[in-house]
Amino acid sequence: MKAFMLAGVSSGIGKTTISMALMSVFKNVSPFKVGPDYIDPTFHQFITGNKSYNLDLFMMGDAGVRYSFFKHQKDISIVEGVMGLYDGIDNSLDNNSSAHVSRVLGLPVILVVDGVGKSTSIAAQVLGYKMLDTRVNIAGVIINKVASAKTYEIFKEAIENYAGIKCLGFLLKNDELNISSRHLGLLQANEVNDLENKIEVLKKVALENIDIKAIEKIATEQCKYVNVRKEDAVYPFMLEEMKDKYKNKIIAIARDSAFSFYYNDNIEFLEYMGFDIRYFSPIKDEFVPRCDVMYFGGGYPENFAKELSENKTMIESIKKKYEEGVKIFAECGGFMYLSQGIEQLNGEFYSMCNLVPCIVNMTNKLDISRFGYISINRKDDNNKKIAKGHEFHYSKIKFVSEDTRIFKAYKKDGRNWECIFHKKNLYAGYPHMHFFKSVDLLKEILK
Repeated sequence: MKAFMLAGVSSGIGKTTISMALMSVFKNVSPFKVGPDYIDPTFHQFITGNKSYNLDLFMMGDAGVRYSFFKHQKDISIVEGVMGLYDGIDNSLDNNSSAHVSRVLGLPVILVVDGVGKSTSIAAQVLGYKMLDTRVNIAGVIINKVASAKTYEIFKEAIENYAGIKCLGFLLKNDELNISSRHLGLLQANEVNDLENKIEVLKKVALENIDIKAIEKIATEQCKYVNVRKEDAVYPFMLEEMKDKYKNKIIAIARDSAFSFYYNDNIEFLEYMGFDIRYFSPIKDEFVPRCDVMYFGGGYPENFAKELSENKTMIESIKKKYEEGVKIFAECGGFMYLSQGIEQLNGEFYSMCNLVPCIVNMTNKLDISRFGYISINRKDDNNKKIAKGHEFHYSKIKFVSEDTRIFKAYKKDGRNWECIFHKKNLYAGYPHMHFFKSVDLLKEILK
């Protein structure tokens, strides 16, 4: 097995750019992303032609992360980290960080360092990352935003002499390779102009300035999990009773430019349970296909609010399905679509499906009070954890006409709030969930 993780010393360091470059160089790559990110995997898939899978210890557990990683192996696995190498849910070293994931999977780490405004002190930075947790195998360094090849040689000498870690190459500072930022950090792959040409440029500069053979050697020789264990290639965290339980049932999944945030493992788990999956577009289609369950994921409904609001036949079709008893589950953007309406930053209001008794309004900043990982418990039983998830949204609930929320979200620091509206056969709220650690809630939705 060939595998490595590409991790940064911080957010915004360029690890996505370098991940894209390396994924374009190697053949038949199995791409992965640490954490709950929905955007970076779209770039992975665009470049490699293969599905990208999230590796999230909080929402999937050790067994879930191992399962997904081993099940989806191809010729070489490239795992893109999240934030800084050691950044996670708290300041412990077992904090669901990229470093933590690298230890769980036995992956060598290639560290991405920013070359702006540094000289010899860059070695101290790398040495600090090496020494903080000696269980993490930092096998090499790539330096981004380097002024020149001569500058890189200065960095290389310092890092290899004082930190004892091999430098594997660099990328010159090139603003043309940057991708515009938006809510979750990047535009989605299909929204980037001239992306194919950008990838070709990245591939060219990677082949010129990065030691690809050395990286392949690290991926081959320093990956600890040489053999895939049988118990890691099955659902060790699942009850056998879930397999094919919903055979011959149909789940209709909203998927278009407004609703695109889905974990590939979640879709495959629905297939494991026997569901026949049908996709539909709330923007373009007139009706929901025949189904037993509807699933509305996250996305950017606010950017398509006019189109969604004006597609009255689709809205009436969804309402009819609800009245007929079709089970409905909606996360974040899907929840916004099922609400009474969305108020934009400029005050314009667009009516939506009116199945969830609230109005949401857009804001110009992330709702930091609700940001991050959450455990979800029943309101009437605070000790019963039913799911794990995360929230990340720029909108807020402005008005609730009937409070039907039956769960509470809990942060590790003790903060909590009510979440997930439930009425009859509908469950909808801001939390995004990975099904691997949310089976109890999934069972309740589908019962």
